[in-house]
Amino acid sequence: MSKRAADRKGPHILEVHAATLCADARTQHITERTLGVIRDADVLIEIAAQRANMAAELGQGFQLEQLEVVKFNLDALRKNSALKAATTDSLGMTNHETSDVIISRGKRQLKQFQLKSGGNASRSAFMLSDPKYKNVGLVGPSDQEAEIQRLYQQRIKTGTLKADDYSSASKRLRKGVAAENVSSGGTTYDEALEATTAKGAEKMAGSFGRKAMLSEAHQSGLEAARIGGAIAGGVSGVSGLIRLARGEADAGEIVAQVTVDAAKGYAISYASGAISKASTHAVRAGFAKMGGAALGETVSARFAQSNAHVALAAGIVQSGKSLVRYLHGEIDETELMSEVSHTAMTGASAFYYGALGQALIPVPVLGAFVGSTVGYFVGNMLHQSGLISLGETATVKIARERRERVEAICMTAIPLMRAHRIELDQLIEAHFAKRRKKLTGAFDQLESAMIAWNGDNFLASLQQVNEEFGSTLPFKSQKEFDAMMLDDDQVFVL
Repeated sequence: MSKRAADRKGPHILEVHAATLCADARTQHITERTLGVIRDADVLIEIAAQRANMAAELGQGFQLEQLEVVKFNLDALRKNSALKAATTDSLGMTNHETSDVIISRGKRQLKQFQLKSGGNASRSAFMLSDPKYKNVGLVGPSDQEAEIQRLYQQRIKTGTLKADDYSSASKRLRKGVAAENVSSGGTTYDEALEATTAKGAEKMAGSFGRKAMLSEAHQSGLEAARIGGAIAGGVSGVSGLIRLARGEADAGEIVAQVTVDAAKGYAISYASGAISKASTHAVRAGFAKMGGAALGETVSARFAQSNAHVALAAGIVQSGKSLVRYLHGEIDETELMSEVSHTAMTGASAFYYGALGQALIPVPVLGAFVGSTVGYFVGNMLHQSGLISLGETATVKIARERRERVEAICMTAIPLMRAHRIELDQLIEAHFAKRRKKLTGAFDQLESAMIAWNGDNFLASLQQVNEEFGSTLPFKSQKEFDAMMLDDDQVFVL
C-alpha cells in the first residue's frame, strides 16, 4: 500500500461532523418520540404522588394502564413505528365508559383496550367480562392471563348464564396492549403494585427513560454510521482514483483502502451520532434536576438547535481516537496533547461558526455545516499559531528543546543568566497577560453576539482576535460579508 494511502488514519473530522449533522436532522422524529416516552414514564411518578393516600390494591389499576402505555411506546420507539398509545385520561376523556388505552397513528385511532387488574385471576376475569366492553380489546395482569383463560373455558363449559360474555371476553383477551407489530409485552400485578410507591415509580421511570435514550442513541448512531461510511468511502474512492491515474497505486490497493476507510467511517460516525444524542439528554437531565422538567427541555432544545451536541460528540470521538493511538504506542504524550488541543480548538470554533452559519443560512444542516467548515479552518489556524493551545505544537517543542540546550551550555554563567531570565520572565508575563486579557474579552464578546444573534457584533469581536495575530478580516459588517459571498469574482484563501 502506498505511503499516501497509509497516512490516512480514518475519516476527517469534517466528514464525521457532516455525517452527525445529517443523522441528527434525519432522526429528529426519533428524538421527539424518546421525549414522549420519558414524559410517559414520568407520569408514573405523578400518579404515585397523586394517589399516595389510596389503597395500593386500588392504585395499582391506574399504574397498570400507564405502564402498558410506556411499554408500548418504548417498543414503538425501538421499532421506529409511528404508533402511539395513550390513556383516555391523558387524552381528556376521564372515566371513559369502555376504554382505558387508545392506540393511534397520528389522529387516526386504531385500537381501544379496557384494562382491569384484580388481586387474583378470578376477580380480573369477572371484571373484564362485563358486556359493556364487548367492542374493545381486553388486558389484565400478564401473570394472570393464562389462568383467566382457563377460568373462562371452564365457566363456558358449565353453561353459566354469562357463558356468552365469557366466550366473547376470551376471544378479545390479550397479554398486553398491541397493534400491528408493536406490543407492550404485558405487565404483572406485582409490577403495577410496586409502581404505587414513590420509590418504585421513580425506579421504573428512570429505567424506561434510560432504555428510551439508549434506543435513540443506537438508531441515531446507525443513521450516522450509514452516512459516515458512505462519505468516507466516497472521499477515499476519489483520492484512490487520483492516485491510480498518477500511477501511485494499483486497483487492488485502492479497493482495499476504500473498504477500510468506509468501515472506519461507519464505526466512528456511529459513535459520534450516538454520543451527540446522549449529550442532549444529559443536558436535559442536568437542568431538570436544578429547575424542573420544563427548564431541562428548554435548555436541551436550545443546546440541540445550536448544534453544540454535534461539535461536542465529534470532539469526544476524535480525542478518543488520539487516546487509543497513545495507548497503542503510536504517538507519545506530546503528540497526544497536541492532537487533543487541536480537536478542542477546532471543535469550539466549529461550534461558534456553525451556530452563526445556521443563523445566516436558515437551511437545515447546510447552514450549520458551512459555518462549521469555516470554523474548523479558523480553529486550525489558531492552533497552528501556537498561541492558543492545550499542549505544545511541534514548533513550540523545538523551541523548548533548543532553550534547554542553550541553558546547559550557559550554566557557567549562572548569575548573569539568572538576571537575564528574571528580566525575560517579566517581559513575557506582561506581554502574555495583556494579550490574554484582550483575547478573553474578545471571546466573551463573540459568545454574547452569538447568543444575541448579532452578526455585526460577532464580526467586530472576531476582528479583535485577528488583530492580535497581525491579521484583519476582509469584511467589517454583515452587509460586507453578504456582498463578498455573492461576488462571483471573489477568491477565498483559507
